[in-house]
Amino acid sequence: MIKLYSKGCEHVLRIISKIPQDEYSRIFLAKNLCRKSKVPEYSARKGLQLLVQKKILKAVTGPGGGYRFTTHPEKTPLYDIVNAIDGKDSLKRCIMGLPDCGSKNPCPLHDTWKDLKGKLLGQFENKTLFDLMSKTASKK
Repeated sequence: MIKLYSKGCEHVLRIISKIPQDEYSRIFLAKNLCRKSKVPEYSARKGLQLLVQKKILKAVTGPGGGYRFTTHPEKTPLYDIVNAIDGKDSLKRCIMGLPDCGSKNPCPLHDTWKDLKGKLLGQFENKTLFDLMSKTASKK
């Protein structure tokens, strides 16, 4: 099976998908979203902290605290989440895990992965957190 991003990134995408679209401006608790999405709280909190560092989320401290989006989720591409959690080079790795793979020394799947990766990156740049939230809401 091909892993496109880390388990931590998967966890963050899953918990964000549980935020109702019409509540994006409210403060949300990691604990509640973790329970709804069946994601380990420790892993989720690590990912959410990375989103705070990248200013995608703001941590609200004190009573009634939690996390909230810094901008409308419609303005945040999924690509920004993957970059925040896994780094900019996460999708640039060889699909076979070969460290020397590249245009001068391609692996057997290099050209295929290059084409697929381009399409995937395009989707991740065009789909937003709001799209993710609406897809999840429409399944209920």
